[in-house]
Amino acid sequence: MITKPEKPINLFDCAASQKIIGQDKFLDAFKKILDHGAYCQGHETRELDEKLAQYSKTKYCATCGSGTDALTLALMAWDVKPGDAVFVSSFTFVASAEAPVLLGATPVFIDSKPDTFNMDPEDLKRAIAEVKAEGRLNLKAVIPVDIFGSPCEYDEIIKIAHDNGMKVLSDSCQSYGSVYYGKKAGSIADMSATSFYPTKPLGGYGDGGAVFINSDEENELVKSARVHGMSPSDRYDNVRLGMTGRMNTFQAAVLLQKLTVFEQELKDRYTIASRYDNELSSYFGKQKILDNCSSSYALYTITCENRDELMAFLKEAGIPCGAYYPRPVNTQTAYAKWNTRKLPVCEKLSKTVLSIPMHPYLEADVQSYIIAKMNEFASRYEAKAA
Repeated sequence: MITKPEKPINLFDCAASQKIIGQDKFLDAFKKILDHGAYCQGHETRELDEKLAQYSKTKYCATCGSGTDALTLALMAWDVKPGDAVFVSSFTFVASAEAPVLLGATPVFIDSKPDTFNMDPEDLKRAIAEVKAEGRLNLKAVIPVDIFGSPCEYDEIIKIAHDNGMKVLSDSCQSYGSVYYGKKAGSIADMSATSFYPTKPLGGYGDGGAVFINSDEENELVKSARVHGMSPSDRYDNVRLGMTGRMNTFQAAVLLQKLTVFEQELKDRYTIASRYDNELSSYFGKQKILDNCSSSYALYTITCENRDELMAFLKEAGIPCGAYYPRPVNTQTAYAKWNTRKLPVCEKLSKTVLSIPMHPYLEADVQSYIIAKMNEFASRYEAKAA
């Protein structure tokens, strides 16, 4: 019989890597910053830009204050503005739609596929046709989201977007470290945005983000918009609208240390996810990962028709879990006026998804306990159905 672990189980574990790396290395890095005094965009930030670009195999990386900043800065570089349509996933965190709305653009919400949970290319086609028929908005950009760390169907989405004169901004905020047909997250779409929020696969100790870029011109636009639209030759001549989007040097120092264990953490996430895939009951739906692709498993998420009962059961057993996301963005109060399309898959997912503990330091006995309790729940409900 599998017994409950003595230590509390964590849904995420943002502190374990600090023990592996060694606290002294973080303190030494912070002392260097205190000594040189460049607290925003110091040389650690520039070093991080170079290492992330090298890791993702992109020409440039521009680190910034958050994943939301990264999305917004990329759209600023494309001059997204009122009158533009930006096609966005709805089964995700709000930031994907928030960024275009902040710039005055109109979000057009796209349904998900029931197996991958990601943007449905066929529904994207339908939405584009609807916007064209209405003739009111300019087709501008598509923002597909790699939900829970799993890459979207980029070949199809990029072709659809480019055939309609649009750019594709990959929301890789949950998927840094994932791979799509040999390409790492950051290098797949026209531009990509990621987040370094503490619970992300590559997580800092606060907010942080990055834009991945291959164009010289777009890189200069993003870097200018990151600091209020500053001219590269005159810091007191702001030549375009911008924002305060800089990354502070302390976060860069943290991420440089976290990068040293990142590849091993990705391998460990994959091992845990494979065990869940193989040992969890077929009563639970499991997210499909595209062939020749790998997820970074920011979250491991199943579907269950009795989701709310499962949540209560797991919490009673001391297993933390969460419904990500319980409301599609198009149904939320601030976005109600753009809730103009039926998105049945997003609605269904919001009522059935459940994320269970996933982090690279989840011990084998804890995994066994989680699997056993979930399968116990499945057996009970299968027996009731019979």
